[in-house]
Amino acid sequence: MPKKGTVTQYQVNKKYEGLGDLVQIEAPLMGLATNLDNTRREPTHAQEIFGLPDLKYGWTNIPRETTTNQLVFDFYTSNVPVDVIVGIKGSYVYLFDLKELRVIYYYIFSEVEPKTALILNDIAFACLTTGSENPLHIFFWPTNTIKQYNQNGSVLGFFKGRLFIGDGKILRFSGASITDPSFEDDPFASENGGGYLVLQHPQVSEILYLVPYEDMLYIFTDGGLFVLTVSLASNAPSTFYILDTGIRMNFKKSKPIIVFDELAVLSNLGMFWIKGLRLERFDWPIADQIGYLDFRKAGVVNYQGQKIITIPGIEGNISVGYSVEYNHFFYFPFKIINGVYNSYNTSFSFPPDDYIQILFSKEEYYPFKYTSVLHDLNQPRFKFIKDLKLNGKGHLLVDFLYDIYGLKQSEFYAQIGPDYLEFRSHIGRKGYKIGFSIYTPDNYLDFAFVSKIYMRIHLLGPINWFYYVG
Repeated sequence: MPKKGTVTQYQVNKKYEGLGDLVQIEAPLMGLATNLDNTRREPTHAQEIFGLPDLKYGWTNIPRETTTNQLVFDFYTSNVPVDVIVGIKGSYVYLFDLKELRVIYYYIFSEVEPKTALILNDIAFACLTTGSENPLHIFFWPTNTIKQYNQNGSVLGFFKGRLFIGDGKILRFSGASITDPSFEDDPFASENGGGYLVLQHPQVSEILYLVPYEDMLYIFTDGGLFVLTVSLASNAPSTFYILDTGIRMNFKKSKPIIVFDELAVLSNLGMFWIKGLRLERFDWPIADQIGYLDFRKAGVVNYQGQKIITIPGIEGNISVGYSVEYNHFFYFPFKIINGVYNSYNTSFSFPPDDYIQILFSKEEYYPFKYTSVLHDLNQPRFKFIKDLKLNGKGHLLVDFLYDIYGLKQSEFYAQIGPDYLEFRSHIGRKGYKIGFSIYTPDNYLDFAFVSKIYMRIHLLGPINWFYYVG
């Protein structure tokens, strides 16, 4: 987060001394929130932004999505961008092309149900099933060849040319022949390079995710995080070693995903980057909202070059967005489920029991909303907004915010030129907060943009320092 004084400039005009101080604030709209309390975050501010950070350090509203004619399915990938994904829908397993939006290959299970699947390379993918003598199926889809093995588990990972299977505390692995369609023997046999390892830790009962990252296999469990290291010279099972990171967390309500070549862990305990073998938390601006989010349906989308982590709310039609480039949190006024994007930077959402959606694809927009709040050292002083000027476009409205008396709509409005709007009001209230909300009407579907703000606030009494949250 920005340090004090780095986001917003302010000036105190001392000629008003005796009657109070006139504070003049001028700033680019980069998450402006003036704050007189020495706090790390401003929850109200973070909750009230519906927009995307713009390359000009302003905010734009969000284009609406297009619904395709392709049914959704369940899938898991730890990498973006991705062009081909394997998914499951009922008794079907699909190989789906995200560039052309078409099914490349599908298979129908007649007596068993698929439970998880994973792409191995450009000719093979694996699928685990339930209720079968040979739960593991390897599909070589260009030749429609299927091989079956008596290997069970609940999670798959592909690392160093081997298929890894998490089965409780046991980590099974194959030899490299697992992706050779001409190999006729058992690739999980020890003589063919296969074997298994056991996580000998009493707090671990289930392996939840297997994510290859930086020449290690990250093993997320219900009892902590572990990594599998391999000798780069030999890639032999005799060199496999499981390292305990010391991170004790139940990752059952979590989702690991690689963003910008960095590994993020999104969980009900917080949002973290993995730096080395430690967790670095970055969700402080919305920490009080963590319990309302469904991290297992999180994803990463792309909008005009921005990589955006998305987490849908458990209830309500809302999602949290986090722009990696701008280190900003904001809200989408709709749900993005398992967001993912392809190499063309086209982003997708997979809502439950519906059709695949292409995000940000219409010329119509969701309403714009932005709120900024000033805190006043727990003193209910009289605060008086002299005027508020915005640089921006669109049919923008402003409400002024007072913590005791609620919202008061702006009384004076003028537009000066195509990119300049001016709001003037001569109203004041006594309370701990003062602020404003910029928004467009709910039925307004056109583009809106706000880049800069100029505001004068008259405070009756001494003012201290300002702390800006961006």
